[in-house]
Amino acid sequence: MHSNAQHVQSVVRRQIVSGGREPGSRINEVALAAEFDVSRTPARTALAGLEAEGLIEKREGRGYTVRSISKADVSNAIAVRATLEALAAKTMAETGMDEEVEATLLSSIATTEAILESETPVKELLDGYHAANVVFHETIMQKCGNDLIAHTFERIAMLPLAKLGSLVFDRGNSRRERMRLTVGHSQHVILFDAIKQGDGPRAEAMMREHSFATLNYADLFLRKTYGSAAIRAAPGGA
Repeated sequence: MHSNAQHVQSVVRRQIVSGGREPGSRINEVALAAEFDVSRTPARTALAGLEAEGLIEKREGRGYTVRSISKADVSNAIAVRATLEALAAKTMAETGMDEEVEATLLSSIATTEAILESETPVKELLDGYHAANVVFHETIMQKCGNDLIAHTFERIAMLPLAKLGSLVFDRGNSRRERMRLTVGHSQHVILFDAIKQGDGPRAEAMMREHSFATLNYADLFLRKTYGSAAIRAAPGGA
């Protein structure tokens, strides 16, 4: 997906989940292109992706409307996905991974590491990061050694934010978003190590934590409680 489309989709995804775009409100590619100062092609691509995720739906005539989705709907979908992803990671750790799977996971990790170490603005690096993120998650889900896990996931893939590798993005704070993406990358490194070492419980626990990042970390990293002032005030703080 073009980086502009990925950026638009990530931001609008966050707006819908946070209530910034109300259920039933209209959204179309012309208005979206103007809002984000992009051409209509990435706006159209972003809307198609949001529809596939179950966050918007086509209305009669042109354009879409935001679906009525409660935070409970999103939380429930992510909870089911987290359970399946955690089981997939645990299974892969216990059954092992072949050379092709190992190479794919390492390539994904190398890609996100190189992206995050670059000077590229977060808005522009989302495209490559998202693609590598999806590969990492899909590989574990599909190659874990239990086909029934992947088959079960397909039944919920259309639920809000259940899609593997979904990202939300706050364009108002790029520095904090880079920090959040860096944490996600670090968790991939830990997950790979747990799987490589055959540590099922560790892989399961790490993947469960990581799977909730889409919903939980977006809010967690916005809390000023964890800022420098809080660190200075903490026992032993500098």
